[in-house]
Amino acid sequence: MPIRPVLGIPALVLALASCAAEAEPTTPLGATPLGESRAELGPPEATLVFRADWTIEVRGRLVEGGRVHLDYDPARLTTCRGTRYGREAWSIGAHWRIRSGGEGEAGGAGTWVHVAPRRDHDVEALPTFELPRAGELEIWFENNSAFGCQGWDSAYGANYRFRVEAAADGPAWMGRTAFVTSRATCDGSACEGDRRALEDGFSYETWARQRAAIAAIYFEVWEPGLTDRDDPDLWQKLDVQMHLRWIPGGPVESRYVDFDRRVGNNARYAVPLRSLDPLGGFTRTDRAQCPTAPLTTLADGQYVETSVEYWFTVNGARLAPAGGGGWRGRFVDYAGLYAPCL
Repeated sequence: MPIRPVLGIPALVLALASCAAEAEPTTPLGATPLGESRAELGPPEATLVFRADWTIEVRGRLVEGGRVHLDYDPARLTTCRGTRYGREAWSIGAHWRIRSGGEGEAGGAGTWVHVAPRRDHDVEALPTFELPRAGELEIWFENNSAFGCQGWDSAYGANYRFRVEAAADGPAWMGRTAFVTSRATCDGSACEGDRRALEDGFSYETWARQRAAIAAIYFEVWEPGLTDRDDPDLWQKLDVQMHLRWIPGGPVESRYVDFDRRVGNNARYAVPLRSLDPLGGFTRTDRAQCPTAPLTTLADGQYVETSVEYWFTVNGARLAPAGGGGWRGRFVDYAGLYAPCL
């Protein structure tokens, strides 16, 4: 088994909910040229969603050195409103701080971040701050106006609390992600010309299931002194896992990823799509034979599909799209095989 475990998923909100540019990846010296987008590597990102119905959602992971976006609905806090000279004369700000075992507070008594009013819910427009260390993140909101009004959304003064993970002991670099579904092979593996970006979303359909010689997801890892030489014990030194879920917001399944081969100074890992495929194989005659993944009938009525969200970790460091969440893929098969399941 790998000797370094993956860090746990951050705790959700502990308080009452009834009230109240990343650095561009560079090519390591002597490593394979990467050509990666900024989505491949950088500080972990998370979005904290505070809805008008008083529910709170954590999207992504709160990790030391990462960033947090605040998606706050101003309808939660309407104490202070007003206009002056035809323009809004009120604001809502978020105060935050991190407590870490009595060692002081990042953010002091509460660093202020402007939250509202705003008109755009796109994540790029959301107020953002960085997490300088691990510990307990506290957030509370203040509404005021130019006329001296003041109101609070703070879980009755307890503040909203979230656990920030310590930074993972990840590799020096990881990326060059791609998927391939092709009948062609090059030196017994995937051809470079058949690589497609994970952001395109793979589709494992009846053709790929029956005819593709290569159908897999790939990514690479670079760690000096480790991946740049042959090492039969590499599997013990790098804890490489895939994490996936079949239902949005549902339980996460984790599995180890197999080493594929060395590419220059990088270690390449591969996940065969056949190993993930919940469909295919035979005609279902009983509901007990149905896949656990939810099925959707396509518009033509001839096919069914299910989709998966996934990401990777290497020694606990996350490899995923920027902004939290994961990449997406879909599995498609003939609807006639799943009559009892529909």
